[in-house]
Amino acid sequence: MKQSQFRSSHLLGNSTRRLVFSTLIGSATLLGSSLVFAAQTTMPVDLSRSSATKHEIAVLQVLSEICPPMLNRQQRYNFKKTYNQQLKQMLPEIDNPKAAIRYLSTQQDYKTILSSIRNWTLSYSHDDNLALCTDLANTDL
Repeated sequence: MKQSQFRSSHLLGNSTRRLVFSTLIGSATLLGSSLVFAAQTTMPVDLSRSSATKHEIAVLQVLSEICPPMLNRQQRYNFKKTYNQQLKQMLPEIDNPKAAIRYLSTQQDYKTILSSIRNWTLSYSHDDNLALCTDLANTDL
């Protein structure tokens, strides 16, 4: 997305912000579906009833890594709140979604996905990522 698209999404309502976030998640899913992973892992956390894919979870994880340093104190607080809500929405059947992500981060297939999402995110400019992070910090869910 171009920087002007991120800025215009910031000026629009919450439904547009959700649409931007959904588009990012959708793009990540499309990127992930184009990658082939041979390794399958047995996971002690059951993701089968989750509607979220590992690619979507990885996008949220990468945003949680890159956004806080870019934001001011209030925005970091708001971002953390939005992140926790999104995580709970993505993994509603998991009692401790953060522990599930920590576990996933030890799995080779997820590490590969996470690495590709990190590289993909870094392909955007700092200003584009900042605009997205700001939008997420200002989202009312």
